[in-house]
Amino acid sequence: SDDLRVESDPPVKAGADTRDGWLVERITATLTGARHKALLVSPYFVPGPDMKQAFAAARARGVRVRVLTNSLASNDAPIAHAGYARHRPELLATGLELYEMRSELSGLRSVFQGTGSSGVTGSSGDSKAMLHSKLLILDGRLLVIGSMNLDLRSQLQNTEIALLIRSRSLSARATEQIEAALEDAAWRVEQDSEGRLVWRAPKDSG
Repeated sequence: SDDLRVESDPPVKAGADTRDGWLVERITATLTGARHKALLVSPYFVPGPDMKQAFAAARARGVRVRVLTNSLASNDAPIAHAGYARHRPELLATGLELYEMRSELSGLRSVFQGTGSSGVTGSSGDSKAMLHSKLLILDGRLLVIGSMNLDLRSQLQNTEIALLIRSRSLSARATEQIEAALEDAAWRVEQDSEGRLVWRAPKDSG
C-alpha cells in the first residue's frame, strides 16, 4: 500500500560541527536498499566521496543507476558545473549512466507537455531552459522529491526537505516522464575506447 513520509534537516544544520544524519545522507543511504534500478534527477550534481561510494556499491550489486543533471548550456551556475565535470570519468567508469539536459526550450516543453509542473524553468520567449526538479526513484516503488540537490551545498549547508512516497503508481508516472526526457531532451555522456568523453545526441534530433 502507498505511504508518505516527510523528512527534513533541522535549522541548526548550518552551524553544526557534524553532518551525520542530515537529509542528503539519509537519501543517499536509501541507495543501499536498491536492488534493480535507481533514477536520479539533480540540477546541481556534485557528488562527494560517500555519494560516489554509494553509486559504486549499487553498480557492484548490478543496480542500473541513471542520473540526469544540467548540461553546461542549461546550467545557471558554471562554478557548480565545473565541480561536477571533474567527476564524470570516475562515475562513468563504475557503469553509471549519465545524462545532461539540453537547453533548447521547445524540445523540453514537448517532452513534459500535459504533465503539469515540468520541472523545467524558462518562458516561451527564452532561448534556453534549465532543469529544476530534484527527485530519486528506486526500483519503481519509492519516489523521493524535494528541495535537495545531490551536491555538497545541499549536503553540508542548506536545510532541505523531502517527501518520501512509497507508491508504484506515482513512481511509474514519474519514471515515464523522466525517461521521455532522457530519450528526447538530453545528451548521454559516454567515454570512447580511449577514455575521451562523448556527448550522444537524442535520436533524430538533427
